[in-house]
Amino acid sequence: MPKAVLILIVALSIVSAGCGSDEKGAMPTTPPDLGRDVLGAFVDAAADGKAETMWNLLSKPSQRRAGPTLAEFENRTFPGLRRTLAPFAEGKLPVQVSERLDGRFGLVALSRGRHAYATPLRHEGNVWRVELPGALRLDTLRPPPDSRGKFLNQLAVESHGPGGAGFALLYLDGVTLEPKTYSGPKSATVFANFENSLEPGQHTAVAFVRTGNSAAARAWTFAP
Repeated sequence: MPKAVLILIVALSIVSAGCGSDEKGAMPTTPPDLGRDVLGAFVDAAADGKAETMWNLLSKPSQRRAGPTLAEFENRTFPGLRRTLAPFAEGKLPVQVSERLDGRFGLVALSRGRHAYATPLRHEGNVWRVELPGALRLDTLRPPPDSRGKFLNQLAVESHGPGGAGFALLYLDGVTLEPKTYSGPKSATVFANFENSLEPGQHTAVAFVRTGNSAAARAWTFAP
């Protein structure tokens, strides 16, 4: 494992262990955003062409799907990830959403211009790791990605995979909406309405769905 990644993982482990300290006299501090740090390292590694660093930041299930060896990951998955993450590599990491959702999964979403990207994070041991797409898949329904024009005041996605909708979240420009679901045995529609028409300009939608031990996320932009 490269030294830089080892240092990052060890540092995040130490911070995770120390966040709950009740030591008297300690100054209150804002907990670090570990999800942001992990995805930031992932984006930086993509920009620098460091396939092995990205590989070491992936969850174990993601390594099995994207590999199962580093060489296979470098040949098959790495080039596409580099292209996908390239718009977020310059300047400050454009985080739209970063949340720990439960003891197993978190979510980080990025948005810059017409580009958006979201990924679940899986908690393994004492660190968070990037979770690449698996059996659970999300398709965007409304508004269509990168679309322009008038829309219904609604965000909607369709999930495909065992377990129906499970636990679902929708965000609009970083604000959590209240989703509703219509679920079947292998798919589900997740949607949320918003009352007011949106201001002209770019907006970002983010969706997250978890069923059992699987999670999926999507982010996309549109402009009314």
